Amino acid sequence: MEIYINGMACISHHDTVDENYFFEDIGSVPLNNQLIATEPNYKDHIPANLIRRMSHIVKMGVSTGMMSMKSAGLEEVDAIVTGTGMGCCEDTDKFLRMLLDNDERFLTPTSFIQSTHNTVAGQIALQIKCNGYNFTYVHQNLSFEYALLDAMMLLKEQEALTVLVGAVDEITPSMFELFYRGGHIKKLENVQPIWNSNTNGYIVGEGAGFFNISRIATPSTYAKIKGVKCIQGISDANELTNEVNSFLAEIGLEKDQISLVLSGNSGDVVTDKKISEFNKTINLPIAYFKHLCGEYFTSSTFALWLAANIIKRQVVPNAIFPDQAQVLNIQNILIVNHHEDNQYSLMCISKC
Repeated sequence: MEIYINGMACISHHDTVDENYFFEDIGSVPLNNQLIATEPNYKDHIPANLIRRMSHIVKMGVSTGMMSMKSAGLEEVDAIVTGTGMGCCEDTDKFLRMLLDNDERFLTPTSFIQSTHNTVAGQIALQIKCNGYNFTYVHQNLSFEYALLDAMMLLKEQEALTVLVGAVDEITPSMFELFYRGGHIKKLENVQPIWNSNTNGYIVGEGAGFFNISRIATPSTYAKIKGVKCIQGISDANELTNEVNSFLAEIGLEKDQISLVLSGNSGDVVTDKKISEFNKTINLPIAYFKHLCGEYFTSSTFALWLAANIIKRQVVPNAIFPDQAQVLNIQNILIVNHHEDNQYSLMCISKC
């Protein structure tokens, strides 16, 4: 059964909420070691009386979900499935600080209520009055992939006709400080193109991506999802190659049918070692995406949004393709992602 992306939206460091923007006017190297999201005018997507009570991550997630539904021409869906690696860290941090400052007394409930990981899915459901299936996955860098697999199963088992699926993560000052002190984030003087990086650490980011998927294609359809696979650890580049070949066989594709590989290199010379070796031996055109969105647990939402746009527009932006060779007739795109060489994921989407 084919699964179609009929609508989608993305908030990232760049102006990706603008439907006409597609990375025409940027360089390939970020200017710093964190890529903060460029936020839209939230009043266009969320009632003004609700915005003031929403934190940064909730506003990003809810507005992206609403933009995705508008992109698909829908006012309601049968199910909502979301993913997040860290959840509402700003609200959690605020609530814990209030506990300390007020000696655990006279606390307002808002920050506690909005600190739960399923806040975004719940707020979207309240706004569109969706009483159907609603679930949030929290599995670090595989959070979005598991959410997408669940949404696809709902469609295949005919438990739903249309599903809103997406993920969101934020970077707060306290999180940045912790990750930076732990050596996970690049020092400013070490920022290099991720495909040529020889230093430790990554460029951290944040963002949100949502997709309306269905068993039925519509005039607004971007692409179809061929398959999704999660891999718990890779021993070396050869094992990753074998996993990719096995995945392609499962979805009925040959390697030479892949038009482009979107590689999840983060720019960390240590954790990127296996995926970089894979890129050199796979003998396919390789493009990159994390220099545009940064590294965060659910950055694969940005990769899927980017791949679907490439397929629909039949254009590969020079900013993601260091070789800047011309790729024509883009039929299938393979996304290979990882986070700190821990868990890997594969996604493949195709032209309708």
